[in-house]
Amino acid sequence: MEQRIDLQRFIQILKHRAVTIIVTTLFITSIAVIASIYFVKSSYEATEYIVVGKEQNENNYTENQELIRILASAVDLIKSPIVLNAVRAELGNQDTLKELEEKISVQNNKDSQIIHIVIKGSDPERSKQMAYAVGNVSVQKLNEILNVKNLKIVSKSETDISVKKVGDPLFNIAIGMFVGLFLGIVLGMVREYLDNSIKDESEVEQLLGLPVLGIVHVKKNQKKLIAYRPIMKQRGDLSARG
Repeated sequence: MEQRIDLQRFIQILKHRAVTIIVTTLFITSIAVIASIYFVKSSYEATEYIVVGKEQNENNYTENQELIRILASAVDLIKSPIVLNAVRAELGNQDTLKELEEKISVQNNKDSQIIHIVIKGSDPERSKQMAYAVGNVSVQKLNEILNVKNLKIVSKSETDISVKKVGDPLFNIAIGMFVGLFLGIVLGMVREYLDNSIKDESEVEQLLGLPVLGIVHVKKNQKKLIAYRPIMKQRGDLSARG
């Protein structure tokens, strides 16, 4: 019973503070819309693939172990300063090593001979260019340092690299709307808690424990203003007309 009363009270507060909730929701949603359109830049991911080694032979344990070591070494080397400095020099990139490293993600699924090099950036063409450069330089350095010959990148040029847009402005707007709704409800509850005025007869019965016998509607007296305009008569007398 108490839970039912609390729920009814909560619904009454939502109805009474509907304006506060709606205004807050619209305000936060508007901020999310403006931020998504004008301030939040679109992000893109370009992916290059490196194939390591020959096709695996399940009966040859030594070759499989060697392939696993090559894959692990390749993943470590791709984000190393050796590769990143070479990529910066090739592209004329002004990013620091740390900034460049944060844009690169290297992935290798279990039991797979393919290494995924994912480049994140705000420019799709620049991301494709960097992905191809990282893949190409990585293969060269692996051949030089580890003497690994069975390496190749899948893309023949930058145009072959796949790129996709990450993030959806509508998703950000939806989050802003839900956040605004939540803040509106919280603000409405706070205002209701701080408001000590009595709004209807049910609150009187709840506070005093006595039934309400009647309601008297009091109207504010409206004062009528009487305008006086002097009129000059022909006889020279001054009179006032209301």
